[in-house]
Amino acid sequence: MVGQMTRGLGAGAPGSGRARRRPRSAESSRSSGGAVATAPARRASRTGRVTASRPHYSAPRLYEIAFDLNRKGEVDFLEGCFKRFARRRVRRVLDIACGTGPHLLRLAARGYRMSGLDLSPANIAFLARRARQAGFEPDLLVGDMADFRLRAPVDAAICMQDSQGHLLTNERLVAHLRAVARALRPGGLYVFDRYLTSSWTDPARRWSWSRRRGRLIVRASFSALNDVDPVSQVFRERMELEAIENGTRRLYRQSHLSRMVFPQELKSLVALAGGFEFVQWFFGFKPHQLLERSRHPLLMVVVLRKKQ
Repeated sequence: MVGQMTRGLGAGAPGSGRARRRPRSAESSRSSGGAVATAPARRASRTGRVTASRPHYSAPRLYEIAFDLNRKGEVDFLEGCFKRFARRRVRRVLDIACGTGPHLLRLAARGYRMSGLDLSPANIAFLARRARQAGFEPDLLVGDMADFRLRAPVDAAICMQDSQGHLLTNERLVAHLRAVARALRPGGLYVFDRYLTSSWTDPARRWSWSRRRGRLIVRASFSALNDVDPVSQVFRERMELEAIENGTRRLYRQSHLSRMVFPQELKSLVALAGGFEFVQWFFGFKPHQLLERSRHPLLMVVVLRKKQ
Protein backbone atom coordinates (compact mmCIF):
# COMPACT_ATOMS: atom_id res chain seq x y z
CA MET A 1 0.00 0.00 0.00
CA VAL A 2 2.94 2.22 0.38
CA GLY A 3 3.65 3.11 -3.18
CA GLN A 4 1.50 6.10 -3.73
CA MET A 5 2.33 7.86 -0.65
CA THR A 6 5.31 9.14 -2.66
CA ARG A 7 3.43 11.97 -4.25
CA GLY A 8 2.40 15.04 -2.39
CA LEU A 9 -0.17 15.56 0.28
CA GLY A 10 1.63 18.64 1.51
CA ALA A 11 3.85 19.39 4.45
CA GLY A 12 3.57 16.94 7.30
CA ALA A 13 1.31 14.63 5.31
CA PRO A 14 2.03 11.27 3.76
CA GLY A 15 3.17 12.66 0.49
CA SER A 16 5.99 14.74 1.85
CA GLY A 17 8.63 12.71 0.06
CA ARG A 18 7.30 9.19 0.49
CA ALA A 19 4.03 7.46 0.56
CA ARG A 20 0.46 8.05 -0.21
CA ARG A 21 -1.92 5.48 -1.42
CA ARG A 22 -5.41 4.43 -1.97
CA PRO A 23 -6.20 2.46 1.15
CA ARG A 24 -5.92 -1.08 0.06
CA SER A 25 -8.38 -3.27 1.82
CA ALA A 26 -8.25 -6.99 1.94
CA GLU A 27 -11.10 -6.54 -0.51
CA SER A 28 -9.56 -4.25 -3.09
CA SER A 29 -9.12 -6.31 -6.23
CA ARG A 30 -5.97 -7.86 -4.86
CA SER A 31 -5.44 -11.01 -2.86
CA SER A 32 -6.03 -10.30 0.80
CA GLY A 33 -2.70 -11.60 2.01
CA GLY A 34 -3.16 -10.35 5.55
CA ALA A 35 -5.36 -10.30 8.59
CA VAL A 36 -7.78 -7.59 9.46
CA ALA A 37 -7.23 -6.45 13.03
CA THR A 38 -9.95 -4.76 15.02
CA ALA A 39 -10.02 -3.64 18.63
CA PRO A 40 -12.20 -1.41 20.73
CA ALA A 41 -11.06 2.15 21.14
CA ARG A 42 -9.09 2.44 24.37
CA ARG A 43 -10.41 5.80 25.45
CA ALA A 44 -13.22 8.15 24.65
CA SER A 45 -12.37 11.22 22.67
CA ARG A 46 -13.23 14.66 23.88
CA THR A 47 -15.84 14.84 21.16
CA GLY A 48 -18.04 12.29 22.91
CA ARG A 49 -19.25 8.77 22.28
CA VAL A 50 -16.89 6.16 20.82
CA THR A 51 -18.15 3.36 18.63
CA ALA A 52 -16.47 -0.01 18.28
CA SER A 53 -13.35 -0.21 16.14
CA ARG A 54 -13.79 -1.88 12.77
CA PRO A 55 -11.75 -2.50 9.60
CA HIS A 56 -11.51 0.72 7.58
CA TYR A 57 -12.37 -0.94 4.28
CA SER A 58 -15.94 -1.19 5.56
CA ALA A 59 -16.16 2.60 5.21
CA PRO A 60 -15.25 3.62 1.66
CA ARG A 61 -16.63 7.12 2.24
CA LEU A 62 -14.08 7.75 4.98
CA TYR A 63 -11.02 6.65 3.08
CA GLU A 64 -12.25 8.50 -0.02
CA ILE A 65 -12.17 11.64 2.14
CA ALA A 66 -8.84 10.74 3.77
CA PHE A 67 -7.21 10.21 0.37
CA ASP A 68 -8.91 13.07 -1.47
CA LEU A 69 -5.79 14.39 -3.17
CA ASN A 70 -4.78 16.41 -6.19
CA ARG A 71 -4.13 13.70 -8.78
CA LYS A 72 -3.77 15.93 -11.83
CA GLY A 73 -0.06 15.16 -12.24
CA GLU A 74 -0.72 11.43 -12.14
CA VAL A 75 -3.56 11.59 -14.64
CA ASP A 76 -1.53 13.88 -16.92
CA PHE A 77 1.25 11.28 -16.82
CA LEU A 78 -1.13 8.44 -17.66
CA GLU A 79 -2.65 10.33 -20.56
CA GLY A 80 0.82 11.22 -21.81
CA CYS A 81 1.77 7.53 -21.80
CA PHE A 82 -1.38 6.63 -23.74
CA LYS A 83 -0.49 9.14 -26.46
CA ARG A 84 3.25 8.47 -26.50
CA PHE A 85 3.57 4.71 -26.18
CA ALA A 86 0.35 3.00 -27.29
CA ARG A 87 0.22 1.52 -30.79
CA ARG A 88 -3.47 2.25 -31.02
CA ARG A 89 -5.75 5.09 -30.03
CA VAL A 90 -6.73 4.73 -26.38
CA ARG A 91 -10.45 5.13 -25.82
CA ARG A 92 -11.34 2.41 -23.29
CA VAL A 93 -9.35 2.11 -20.06
CA LEU A 94 -9.52 -0.45 -17.24
CA ASP A 95 -8.65 0.68 -13.70
CA ILE A 96 -7.52 -2.40 -11.78
CA ALA A 97 -8.01 -2.26 -8.00
CA CYS A 98 -9.98 0.92 -8.63
CA GLY A 99 -11.05 1.39 -5.02
CA THR A 100 -13.25 4.46 -4.69
CA GLY A 101 -12.24 5.67 -8.15
CA PRO A 102 -9.79 8.56 -7.78
CA HIS A 103 -8.15 7.84 -11.13
CA LEU A 104 -11.16 6.28 -12.84
CA LEU A 105 -13.37 9.33 -12.36
CA ARG A 106 -10.67 11.78 -13.44
CA LEU A 107 -9.97 9.83 -16.63
CA ALA A 108 -13.72 9.59 -17.30
CA ALA A 109 -13.89 13.38 -16.99
CA ARG A 110 -11.30 13.58 -19.78
CA GLY A 111 -13.48 11.55 -22.12
CA TYR A 112 -12.23 7.99 -21.66
CA ARG A 113 -14.68 5.11 -21.44
CA MET A 114 -13.81 3.55 -18.12
CA SER A 115 -14.06 0.12 -16.57
CA GLY A 116 -13.20 -0.65 -12.97
CA LEU A 117 -12.23 -3.88 -11.20
CA ASP A 118 -12.09 -4.30 -7.44
CA LEU A 119 -12.48 -7.22 -5.06
CA SER A 120 -14.59 -5.17 -2.65
CA PRO A 121 -18.35 -5.03 -3.32
CA ALA A 122 -18.53 -2.05 -0.96
CA ASN A 123 -15.97 -0.12 -3.00
CA ILE A 124 -17.74 -0.93 -6.26
CA ALA A 125 -21.14 0.13 -4.89
CA PHE A 126 -19.69 3.36 -3.51
CA LEU A 127 -17.92 4.11 -6.80
CA ALA A 128 -21.08 3.42 -8.81
CA ARG A 129 -22.91 6.06 -6.77
CA ARG A 130 -20.09 8.57 -7.18
CA ALA A 131 -19.95 7.95 -10.93
CA ARG A 132 -23.71 8.43 -11.35
CA GLN A 133 -23.56 11.69 -9.42
CA ALA A 134 -20.79 12.87 -11.77
CA GLY A 135 -22.74 11.81 -14.86
CA PHE A 136 -20.60 8.78 -15.79
CA GLU A 137 -21.55 5.15 -16.35
CA PRO A 138 -18.38 3.05 -16.07
CA ASP A 139 -18.44 -0.72 -16.37
CA LEU A 140 -17.72 -1.91 -12.83
CA LEU A 141 -16.80 -5.45 -11.88
CA VAL A 142 -16.17 -7.22 -8.60
CA GLY A 143 -13.27 -9.59 -9.20
CA ASP A 144 -9.78 -10.85 -8.39
CA MET A 145 -6.98 -8.99 -10.15
CA ALA A 146 -5.14 -12.28 -10.75
CA ASP A 147 -8.12 -14.06 -12.31
CA PHE A 148 -10.62 -11.94 -14.23
CA ARG A 149 -12.10 -11.60 -17.70
CA LEU A 150 -13.81 -8.59 -19.25
CA ARG A 151 -16.83 -8.65 -21.54
CA ALA A 152 -14.89 -6.62 -24.12
CA PRO A 153 -11.17 -5.80 -24.45
CA VAL A 154 -9.77 -2.39 -23.57
CA ASP A 155 -7.06 -0.17 -25.05
CA ALA A 156 -5.19 0.47 -21.80
CA ALA A 157 -5.11 -0.68 -18.19
CA ILE A 158 -3.80 0.99 -15.06
CA CYS A 159 -3.10 -0.28 -11.55
CA MET A 160 -2.26 2.54 -9.18
CA GLN A 161 -1.02 2.98 -5.64
CA ASP A 162 1.13 -0.12 -5.47
CA SER A 163 -2.00 -2.23 -5.57
CA GLN A 164 -0.05 -5.15 -7.01
CA GLY A 165 1.58 -5.42 -3.59
CA HIS A 166 -1.23 -7.68 -2.41
CA LEU A 167 0.05 -10.34 -4.80
CA LEU A 168 2.32 -12.06 -2.31
CA THR A 169 4.05 -14.53 -4.63
CA ASN A 170 5.65 -14.42 -8.06
CA GLU A 171 3.09 -16.98 -9.21
CA ARG A 172 0.23 -14.63 -8.35
CA LEU A 173 1.95 -11.73 -10.07
CA VAL A 174 2.51 -13.75 -13.25
CA ALA A 175 -1.15 -14.83 -13.21
CA HIS A 176 -2.13 -11.17 -12.86
CA LEU A 177 0.03 -10.10 -15.81
CA ARG A 178 -1.51 -12.79 -17.98
CA ALA A 179 -5.03 -11.74 -16.97
CA VAL A 180 -4.26 -8.12 -17.89
CA ALA A 181 -2.76 -9.17 -21.22
CA ARG A 182 -5.99 -11.06 -22.04
CA ALA A 183 -7.99 -7.91 -21.31
CA LEU A 184 -5.96 -5.66 -23.64
CA ARG A 185 -6.14 -5.15 -27.37
CA PRO A 186 -2.84 -5.62 -29.26
CA GLY A 187 -0.72 -2.50 -28.98
CA GLY A 188 -2.52 -1.42 -25.81
CA LEU A 189 -0.73 -0.29 -22.65
CA TYR A 190 -0.52 -1.42 -19.06
CA VAL A 191 0.77 1.29 -16.67
CA PHE A 192 1.30 0.55 -12.97
CA ASP A 193 3.44 1.67 -10.06
CA ARG A 194 5.42 -0.27 -7.47
CA TYR A 195 7.11 0.83 -4.28
CA LEU A 196 10.88 0.53 -3.85
CA THR A 197 12.72 0.58 -0.55
CA SER A 198 15.91 2.55 -0.15
CA SER A 199 16.99 0.67 2.99
CA TRP A 200 16.62 -2.79 4.49
CA THR A 201 18.24 -1.88 7.82
CA ASP A 202 15.52 0.46 9.11
CA PRO A 203 12.86 0.64 6.40
CA ALA A 204 9.66 1.22 8.44
CA ARG A 205 7.81 4.44 7.66
CA ARG A 206 4.77 6.10 9.24
CA TRP A 207 2.59 9.02 8.16
CA SER A 208 -0.31 10.86 9.82
CA TRP A 209 -2.65 13.51 8.41
CA SER A 210 -6.22 14.73 8.57
CA ARG A 211 -8.98 15.82 6.20
CA ARG A 212 -12.26 17.61 6.81
CA ARG A 213 -15.47 17.59 4.80
CA GLY A 214 -18.37 19.53 6.31
CA ARG A 215 -18.74 18.44 9.92
CA LEU A 216 -16.79 15.23 9.41
CA ILE A 217 -13.12 15.09 10.37
CA VAL A 218 -11.06 12.08 9.27
CA ARG A 219 -7.68 11.51 10.91
CA ALA A 220 -5.53 8.94 9.18
CA SER A 221 -2.32 7.16 10.03
CA PHE A 222 -0.49 4.66 7.89
CA SER A 223 2.68 2.66 8.45
CA ALA A 224 4.51 0.40 6.03
CA LEU A 225 7.58 -1.77 5.78
CA ASN A 226 7.00 -3.22 9.23
CA ASP A 227 8.43 -6.69 9.96
CA VAL A 228 10.11 -7.02 6.57
CA ASP A 229 11.08 -10.53 5.48
CA PRO A 230 14.07 -9.95 3.16
CA VAL A 231 13.71 -13.39 1.57
CA SER A 232 10.02 -13.36 0.65
CA GLN A 233 10.05 -9.53 0.33
CA VAL A 234 6.81 -9.46 2.32
CA PHE A 235 6.11 -6.83 4.98
CA ARG A 236 3.21 -5.63 7.09
CA GLU A 237 1.18 -2.47 6.59
CA ARG A 238 -1.10 -0.89 9.18
CA MET A 239 -3.84 1.66 8.59
CA GLU A 240 -6.06 3.53 11.03
CA LEU A 241 -8.87 5.97 10.29
CA GLU A 242 -10.52 7.96 13.05
CA ALA A 243 -13.79 9.66 12.10
CA ILE A 244 -15.29 12.39 14.28
CA GLU A 245 -18.77 13.64 13.42
CA ASN A 246 -21.61 15.07 15.49
CA GLY A 247 -19.98 14.12 18.78
CA THR A 248 -19.30 10.52 17.78
CA ARG A 249 -15.85 9.02 17.26
CA ARG A 250 -15.45 5.91 15.11
CA LEU A 251 -12.21 4.01 14.74
CA TYR A 252 -11.27 1.78 11.78
CA ARG A 253 -8.15 -0.36 11.85
CA GLN A 254 -6.55 -2.78 9.46
CA SER A 255 -3.33 -4.74 9.27
CA HIS A 256 -2.32 -6.80 6.26
CA LEU A 257 0.66 -8.11 4.32
CA SER A 258 2.15 -6.59 1.21
CA ARG A 259 5.07 -7.48 -1.03
CA MET A 260 7.60 -5.56 -3.08
CA VAL A 261 9.43 -6.63 -6.19
CA PHE A 262 12.78 -5.41 -7.42
CA PRO A 263 13.10 -3.85 -10.87
CA GLN A 264 15.13 -6.60 -12.53
CA GLU A 265 12.97 -9.25 -10.91
CA LEU A 266 9.91 -7.53 -12.34
CA LYS A 267 11.39 -7.50 -15.85
CA SER A 268 12.01 -11.25 -15.63
CA LEU A 269 8.44 -11.90 -14.44
CA VAL A 270 7.04 -9.84 -17.32
CA ALA A 271 9.07 -11.95 -19.74
CA LEU A 272 7.90 -15.15 -18.03
CA ALA A 273 4.25 -14.12 -18.22
CA GLY A 274 4.48 -13.43 -21.95
CA GLY A 275 2.15 -11.20 -23.89
CA PHE A 276 3.89 -7.92 -23.04
CA GLU A 277 6.91 -6.00 -24.19
CA PHE A 278 8.68 -3.72 -21.77
CA VAL A 279 8.46 -0.08 -22.86
CA GLN A 280 9.91 2.11 -20.10
CA TRP A 281 9.98 2.81 -16.40
CA PHE A 282 10.18 6.05 -14.47
CA PHE A 283 10.83 7.38 -10.98
CA GLY A 284 7.38 8.52 -9.93
CA PHE A 285 5.02 10.23 -12.32
CA LYS A 286 7.81 12.18 -13.97
CA PRO A 287 7.96 11.57 -17.73
CA HIS A 288 11.54 12.79 -18.03
CA GLN A 289 13.01 10.97 -15.03
CA LEU A 290 13.97 7.45 -16.06
CA LEU A 291 14.30 4.95 -13.24
CA GLU A 292 17.87 3.84 -13.95
CA ARG A 293 19.06 7.45 -13.96
CA SER A 294 17.48 8.29 -10.60
CA ARG A 295 19.20 8.35 -7.23
CA HIS A 296 17.40 6.54 -4.42
CA PRO A 297 14.08 6.10 -6.24
CA LEU A 298 11.16 5.24 -3.98
CA LEU A 299 8.53 4.53 -6.62
CA MET A 300 8.81 2.99 -10.07
CA VAL A 301 6.10 3.57 -12.64
CA VAL A 302 6.20 0.89 -15.34
CA VAL A 303 4.85 0.97 -18.89
CA LEU A 304 4.21 -2.31 -20.71
CA ARG A 305 2.68 -2.81 -24.15
CA LYS A 306 0.59 -5.76 -25.34
CA LYS A 307 2.41 -7.55 -28.13
CA GLN A 308 0.93 -7.21 -31.59
